Amino acid sequence: MNEANISLEERDAIFTRLRRYLWCMDTGNISAVPTNFTADATIRDVTGKLWNAETGGVPGFANHFLAASNRPWGQHWIQHMSVQDAGDGKILVISYWTGLATDPATTERSVRHIGCHRDTMIKIDGTWLIAKKIIDPWNADTITELGPMI
Repeated sequence: MNEANISLEERDAIFTRLRRYLWCMDTGNISAVPTNFTADATIRDVTGKLWNAETGGVPGFANHFLAASNRPWGQHWIQHMSVQDAGDGKILVISYWTGLATDPATTERSVRHIGCHRDTMIKIDGTWLIAKKIIDPWNADTITELGPMI
């Protein structure tokens, strides 16, 4: 894949969408999470589970991770590393992420996860949305899947 040749305004719109998704996750806004995705979007979560129409899709993913009674307060930090042309009007954004957590019972803070997001974005009716999200932990297996950025 080649680096995407898109305007700064388009990149900003894409990055804004990805930040909105994380804001919804960090603030526990289950009903708003799906507004960042296409209707038929798929997610492969950090455990490797695929969330598609048969497994509850984006709403199922959001409910699974955000409605858990023992869910720590979380905050994601993201750094976009690459914006690539994925063909057919789609853009692939590869980002590093760090998940910070605060235990609600003890207020102890820790780095919970580090990883890589691969988001396939598509513009629908003038709005960039996430069509496919892959959330990988950072380890020897997942970094080899990424391949070279160049």
